[in-house]
Amino acid sequence: MKVSPIIALVFLAAAAPPSEEKAERMLEKAELRAEQGKFDEAQALYRRLAKQFPGTPEGAIGERRGKPSAYLGFGDVVRHGPSENRLDFVLMGEGYQITEMSAFAKLAADVPDVFERNEVFGEYYRYLNFLRADLVSADNGVDGYGRDYDTALNGKTLGTFAGHVGIDRNAVRAMLSEMPEQDGQAIVFAKLGILGTGGGGVATIGGRNMATMIHEIGHSFGGLSDEYTAQQAGRPKDAKPSRNTNIAISEDPEECPWNHFLKAKVRGVGMHPGGAQFVQGAWRPTAGKCAMASSGEFCPVCREELVLRIYSYCDPIDAAEPQPHPFDSEDDLLVGRGGLHFEVTVLQPTSHELQVDWWVLPEGRAPRPIDVTERKRRRAKKGESVAIVKSQVSVGPGGRRVAPPVPIEEKPARSTHPNHDGVHKFRVTEKDLGPGRFRVVCRVHDTTEVRGSQAPWVVKEDVGFLTSTIGWWVRAAE
Repeated sequence: MKVSPIIALVFLAAAAPPSEEKAERMLEKAELRAEQGKFDEAQALYRRLAKQFPGTPEGAIGERRGKPSAYLGFGDVVRHGPSENRLDFVLMGEGYQITEMSAFAKLAADVPDVFERNEVFGEYYRYLNFLRADLVSADNGVDGYGRDYDTALNGKTLGTFAGHVGIDRNAVRAMLSEMPEQDGQAIVFAKLGILGTGGGGVATIGGRNMATMIHEIGHSFGGLSDEYTAQQAGRPKDAKPSRNTNIAISEDPEECPWNHFLKAKVRGVGMHPGGAQFVQGAWRPTAGKCAMASSGEFCPVCREELVLRIYSYCDPIDAAEPQPHPFDSEDDLLVGRGGLHFEVTVLQPTSHELQVDWWVLPEGRAPRPIDVTERKRRRAKKGESVAIVKSQVSVGPGGRRVAPPVPIEEKPARSTHPNHDGVHKFRVTEKDLGPGRFRVVCRVHDTTEVRGSQAPWVVKEDVGFLTSTIGWWVRAAE
């Protein structure tokens, strides 16, 4: 989760000067007006802030946000939990003037429903938050064909055959940095643009085409390639397609990125010629039944990648009580006559449960987890150009660091089911313990076995994104 430096800007001392207090109150008032949808009042307050408090941190914010095209504030559209363990999508409007911003707020309110109706994002809907960044533009045009407009994200017509809309990604990142918390994932609706583009965490949609939005999210969030063959822009005669999660550049199944699907004989998945805007030299997983081609849903190969990417932002375990102990902790919890209760709150997919298992293991048999902070290096051997040993630690696009779960030979003491809030409960009594120290282990795993599917949604996952393990040290009270 990226945290903007702006949230740490002002920590007033107990006896702060009155002018500083007034500046802070004015900034808070401007942000509140934007959150309430009173955008003209927010803009006026930012401009007054810049004028009355020049040379101050608050004045600098006011000057930046008081420009004709600027960020005014943000608000929640749908929030399922704290941003620290959710995937935040930030919705932005490009080319919306001050009197049109309420119309964009209504458009933004429709976006979560589209995600919820999509097979993949609908199954993991409660892992997602949707936030609205309120951007004002002085003009509502799109640059191109000799015309230049003053807009928040510098929207422009790209040099594609059809004139796809594009935006300035640096401008998007600047707007994201104004927000207290965000994951670098933006969905931009260009009011007067057409078609759409996606990549690098930014999906750009012309107008309000929601079908285009899902396709562009496949690019911007999933890192997926087009699965259609139609060329969209000029390219060198010797250009060749690039290998990607959903594009093979050899017809040899052993070199295919989704070979694990082929070996598992997942229904509907094969190697079909054409893809990545090339007729030859590229192969795609399905005959065209994918959102990266012309369908409304993602094919099994793309679906797997999207699920793994969601888990690169979200830990399956949302909360735990008591506070878990690191493996090397010397702290203990005492188990008395009444026993000791443990609670773990997990994330909740829409139609299937996460698998939650518990163990009570003697200290000597408790599995030591792999340290996900480790960085192993060694000297390069003769002839080697890289001197980094590939460790077992993986870092996903969302920044979550994971390692393969260490196997536990013993059968679980118990497997639990959640209440409606996703809370799993486990009780340890004195009878469960002998002399010495014990480790209570809770392991949460998403099997991705969704009702109605022939195979798990994730066919191959050997780095640990679908699993989370925590533990506590306990001993019997004397």
